[in-house]
Amino acid sequence: MRNLITSELSPNLPKMGQSMPHSVASSDIGSSNYGEVGLVPPGLRLEDYEVQNVVFVEKAVFACPLPGKAWIELGRWNPVSLLFLVPAWSYHVSGPADHWWFVARSANNMYFYAAQFCMDESGKNHVSGCVYLGLCAAVASGLQYPEAQWWFAREWAPCRKPRSKKELDRLLLNNPSAMLPYSWMDNNCQHFAVNLYEGDPGHIA
Repeated sequence: MRNLITSELSPNLPKMGQSMPHSVASSDIGSSNYGEVGLVPPGLRLEDYEVQNVVFVEKAVFACPLPGKAWIELGRWNPVSLLFLVPAWSYHVSGPADHWWFVARSANNMYFYAAQFCMDESGKNHVSGCVYLGLCAAVASGLQYPEAQWWFAREWAPCRKPRSKKELDRLLLNNPSAMLPYSWMDNNCQHFAVNLYEGDPGHIA
């Protein structure tokens, strides 16, 4: 079943730590402005026709904290959670309370492809794949709130082969995480990004 690829994540979309009914959207790749986060400066998100001849040669995974990360982490370390060793296995399975997004860049470091995975308001998988002009725009596309800090969850590394946006979009649709219902515990944005960065040969960028 195919998933919806749109332009941006919505500021109201549930993040990694939220639980909603499981379902998967079925659609072709879209180009609407659904879910603009408002952090990317105008004019820096490029349309497909503007990057037809661009290839992406390096990849990385960016990360930033989720809103309310301190409370999420505190919940993991309460006495009841400690009794059942919840902090240990929850970090191993679902990772820290951070949002991760996959980024690929062109050889001249001018064009950046950013891919993200979450769940929309209707409980369906939401996958986005967009090209931005410049690193700052690619970073802003994934920040969960304006003053959020970001870092590398995975450093820059060569892509398996040079990729066009069309090829990267196809990898998003076939990402193992995108093919399954979103789950904050065992199928979230971090699993999605890692699949693209260092997953099976048929799924990595």
